[in-house]
Amino acid sequence: MGSAERGLARREGRRIGTEGKGLGRRRLAHTPLAEPPGGSDFMMKSQPPGAKIFALNGEQDPYVLFEIARRDGPVQKIGGAWLILGHAEATQLLRSPTTRSGFLADGYRARLPPGAAREEMSHRVNFLDPPRHARVRGLISKAFTPRRTSRLEPFIRERCRELIAPLSGEKPIDLLPAFAHEIPSLVISELLGVPLEYRDRLTHLSTRVSKLLGTGNSSQEMADAISGAEEMHATLRGIIEARRQKPEDDLLSALLAVAEGDDRLSESELLSLAATVYSAGHRTTRDLFANGMTALLPNRELMDAIRSGTPSSTAVVEEFLRFETPTHLVGRMLSEPMELAGVTIPPGEGIFVGLAAANRDPAAYPDADRFDPARWIREPAPPAPLSFVMGAHFCMGASLARLEARVMLEVLLERLPELRLADEALHWHHTGVFRGVDALWVIPGPARSVGARVTRTPAR
Repeated sequence: MGSAERGLARREGRRIGTEGKGLGRRRLAHTPLAEPPGGSDFMMKSQPPGAKIFALNGEQDPYVLFEIARRDGPVQKIGGAWLILGHAEATQLLRSPTTRSGFLADGYRARLPPGAAREEMSHRVNFLDPPRHARVRGLISKAFTPRRTSRLEPFIRERCRELIAPLSGEKPIDLLPAFAHEIPSLVISELLGVPLEYRDRLTHLSTRVSKLLGTGNSSQEMADAISGAEEMHATLRGIIEARRQKPEDDLLSALLAVAEGDDRLSESELLSLAATVYSAGHRTTRDLFANGMTALLPNRELMDAIRSGTPSSTAVVEEFLRFETPTHLVGRMLSEPMELAGVTIPPGEGIFVGLAAANRDPAAYPDADRFDPARWIREPAPPAPLSFVMGAHFCMGASLARLEARVMLEVLLERLPELRLADEALHWHHTGVFRGVDALWVIPGPARSVGARVTRTPAR
């Protein structure tokens, strides 16, 4: 299939499958690209394609626009800000010690009223600059260890089996509330030490609070996010105090105990961290898995191949991350000038790094718009996807998200050998920062006893 045909296929909402086979001919409900809201300082009246990325909504396929915008180069000036679309350029910028994100916290402090929402956004570890970022991240790393993550695998596998056990038959079900949304919520609660009776409440509140990170929200949505932050912090404050009085073997207790000499996490830092971990640990993993399954489910042949061990479940999760990453944009600035793709970006100007666009950059990934987990076991190995960012702000929960998605995939394929899409008309939400599928209707088919195992050999 040529590039023109491939572009047409994407415009019709189709995905091109492994070895050139269609992935179920997915249909997306497309509308014309929306004009951005007026008054944004990085927008221009004569809209270049790159500017329209900021105005995407859930009913538009962003990857069509990324391809068009990329023709203007991997680094672009959009009004008063910069847009990075190339994988190599995004990697260079994110890894640079001159990259800064503290201006994001400054912006929230200026816009939000005093209270929990302002406190949370002011102290988010991914919004901190040196030297404070290194201090806070160093303290966190003493508690959030690889061992603490890896020992969650039996818990994750058992919870997956419990949730999948009742799923069978020819009646369509929405896999999101039945499975994909439940597991991340259970796991992040187990990690932090959140009592079961608070789990549903915190999951609901984290969804409300997440609107603080989006764009184009109404004043009512922002007010709801702000009040949600107050409720969430009040709930977490009570749980933290209980752990302070009676420590358990969980992350909250470990964070309360960590110290570097006389230095400890402040109450504001701890509350912001707990809220961030809960929200990011739930939302990112659920969308990582659900988004990825939209590409995998139409391809029965590929699912059978994964069950037989080639490609491995680890490679599939890596392709989930690359192909349908949940986080589309992150903001940065530079403290010193940087040259990228022959363009010099001065310090102090806003930069939007297009993680999703970079993950589909054909210069980094041949046939980038094809869902192909086997690319992660071929030589030479492709560059890592930017879904968890790079450099100093690389996501500390990346290994846990990968673990959860891998186990979820393995158990699902073990239990439901004839799992298939019930409705190929997919609808998405797009906040400007995050993108995820709203529902995933499937037909489970007959269930089988868990006996077979899906291979987990690492992707290279």
